[in-house]
Amino acid sequence: MYIFNTTFMIDDTITDEWKQWMNRNYVPTMKDLVKNIRVELYQVMAVVEEGNTNYSCQMQVYNPSDLDTINKYNAILINNAKGTFGDKCLTFSSILNEVQLG
Repeated sequence: MYIFNTTFMIDDTITDEWKQWMNRNYVPTMKDLVKNIRVELYQVMAVVEEGNTNYSCQMQVYNPSDLDTINKYNAILINNAKGTFGDKCLTFSSILNEVQLG
């Protein structure tokens, strides 16, 4: 399994708007583009900077070629978010590969 993780640092003043954007734009776009994707959103519990909350959006796929699609469209969607929210929405992404233990 592969996980494409994007961490969002969201200014607390735009949290509701950002969540609406995630529900209306980001998640549906990814689900339309990549079949058999699992998308989950988590609040990161560590406090990084007062007045902001971090969220981790994790997209799980089994086909490594899906990562290329996610990476391409993630960049487009993040650019859209920056146009909408400016510096109140900061992001970074990483790709994880599940490692079997034992």
